[in-house]
Amino acid sequence: MVKVTIMNGILIIDKPTGLSSHACVARLRRVYGTKKVGHSGTLDVEASGVLVLGVNQGTKVLSYLNQDDKVYRFGIRFGQETDTLDHAGEIIRHVPIDNIDGLDAALAQCVGPLLQYPPAYSAVKVDGRKLYDYVRRGLPLPMTEARPMTIYSLKRVADIEPVENGFETVLEMSVSKGFYIRKFAQDLAQMLNTVAHTTMIRRLQAGHYALAEAVPLEAVEADTPLITMGDALRDLPAEVVTGADALYVSHGRPLVFKQTAPLLKVLDASGRLLAVYEKSDHHYRPRHVFQTMESEEPL
Repeated sequence: MVKVTIMNGILIIDKPTGLSSHACVARLRRVYGTKKVGHSGTLDVEASGVLVLGVNQGTKVLSYLNQDDKVYRFGIRFGQETDTLDHAGEIIRHVPIDNIDGLDAALAQCVGPLLQYPPAYSAVKVDGRKLYDYVRRGLPLPMTEARPMTIYSLKRVADIEPVENGFETVLEMSVSKGFYIRKFAQDLAQMLNTVAHTTMIRRLQAGHYALAEAVPLEAVEADTPLITMGDALRDLPAEVVTGADALYVSHGRPLVFKQTAPLLKVLDASGRLLAVYEKSDHHYRPRHVFQTMESEEPL
């Protein structure tokens, strides 16, 4: 019998435009030969850039990565609006403008906490149905709640170029989880008494993971290395256990560590992630215990 170790870990891809995040997952399930592939932080079909995925046991650490902040670069066209708020939608309104001199001042005002409503064309669910389903079926849009977001930084990274009945430029921003760039483009335009839509959206970074670490989707193969689960949780303090303590961890028993952090990762002597533990009174209890996945196949 030959033991086959199944790959567990995190993969950072550069998602191309024209594919949904789910389509990327489906492709990687075929590449790695497993159904256990998931992603953290959906990217719009027409957006590209960093998409964080988990393979096999790696899917279980995605919830810790999905809280990370994101960095985006996006093009914006002022004076024209589409139904989807991006370049792929149908043009529904023109508001010709002669200048956009107040743009940089408006950008400075936007930095900080805010409340953002999701756009109509989004996967946010209301009463069990995604918002874009309401639009596509011609149903009245339900009321949605504004969600607290934060813009950490926002700047213009290209000249303002005149186009027919409007202007175009490129912006870059760092934002909290769940932020909608397309909706921000609309809200920014309203501050300037006009309309707008994005012309492209590219995610430059998700948490620690930047485009420099990303593998183009079409280049991913079955032997493409994964980031280990322990390395993926680089923000969590680590405790290394051996002997009886390692056995206790595998059985989900609480342990005492000389730590004060609310969460910590527990590794074995080889650096393999065994569990994530959380603080509870005077000890730590397991939140997630991971198992090495192995199968046996006959020679």
